[in-house]
Amino acid sequence: MRIIAGLARGRKLLPPEGVETTRPTLDRVKEAMFSMIQNRLYDASALDVFAGTGSLGLEAVSRGVKNCILVDRSPSTFERLKINVETLNFEGQCRCINMDSYEALKHLEKEKAKFDIIFVDPPYLKNMIPPAVELIHIGGLLDKDGIIMTKIDSSEEIYEGNGSIVLKRFKKYGNTTVCLYHYKDIAE
Repeated sequence: MRIIAGLARGRKLLPPEGVETTRPTLDRVKEAMFSMIQNRLYDASALDVFAGTGSLGLEAVSRGVKNCILVDRSPSTFERLKINVETLNFEGQCRCINMDSYEALKHLEKEKAKFDIIFVDPPYLKNMIPPAVELIHIGGLLDKDGIIMTKIDSSEEIYEGNGSIVLKRFKKYGNTTVCLYHYKDIAE
């Protein structure tokens, strides 16, 4: 695992413990994801839920995101996330939260937080994206022009959205499908 572009290009990231039971984002998939949103990164505010050791959120910061909140509930993975933030010298741009991602979304609603980009990358095959998108919508966490980017196993059914936040586009990369969501009322 590594940062593939930007300020920290080529820097290695600690993987989650038990990497054989997790599915870190492959470089080619991560590159494709970020090419979809490259014009939205500079000076944006980001949230990475189900962050693991921070591959997506830290890549975003490396590419110009001004601040990012990274959330993961596993104590051992969270320790590695904090080490990755420190190793990249991103402490000034990153805030790490050791909490269940759904609970963190509720907590951030209370803080009246708003994000331009929200990464939702939960464990595959558990249908965890619909409740996360619903909490993001209810909590008003997504800026009106913001996007949600998710990553699922290609065998999973693609979530179309909740009526307010809708699927904008998706792309399959082998066993991984990347989905991009936005508010329905935003013009293409």
